[in-house]
Order: sequence, then structure tokens, then C-alpha cells
Amino acid sequence: MVREAFNTLTKIHSRSVTLKRLGSPDLSTTCRITPSNYFRNLEGPSHTTIKGREFVISIDSIAVPFTPVIKRGDKLIDTQLGSMAIDEIIEMYDFGGAIMGYRVRAE
Repeated sequence: MVREAFNTLTKIHSRSVTLKRLGSPDLSTTCRITPSNYFRNLEGPSHTTIKGREFVISIDSIAVPFTPVIKRGDKLIDTQLGSMAIDEIIEMYDFGGAIMGYRVRAE
């Protein structure tokens, strides 16, 4: 029930991108990204600005499963925003503890 609600909410304000993993061979699939509430530059310790964009990605929106699903260094390729490398990943769990999505920071 929580996962279905999560998927419904993320579809409302999302866009389709290509998720690409560089390697041998390169892997790519499509997924939907939703801007998170932190879709801005953040200020960190000692007035350090943390640049990048944060997105929420539902596991169910990823067309072809990766193993691991998302990892640091994967690229999000958007027709308008360009190519962004994922550098931070936070798992999002449902009530049963299963991963239903990820909050990612990309730059």
C-alpha cells in the first residue's frame, strides 16, 4: 500500500531519463526521476555550498533492473538537463523494510 502510494506520487511530477552505467559492457535503461524537496543548492558546514540536484527514483520506474540497482558514478541523461553523475544515494524503505526507491544527488 505504501509502495503504491509512493509510485503514484512520484509519477505526478516526474520526467523520463536514461540511467546509464559505464563499464564493459555499458548498460542503460529508462527511468522516471522526480525532483526532491532539496532541488536547490544547499549550504553545508562553514558556509560551503553543496551543488547538484536531488531526485527521487522509484525502483518500479526502472525499465531494466541493474545489479546493484543504482550506484555511485551512474549517469542520469536528460534531454534538457544534460548528463549528471550520481554521487550520493539514500535508500527509501517501506514499512516492511523493502527498498521502494532512492533519493539521489547528481551533479
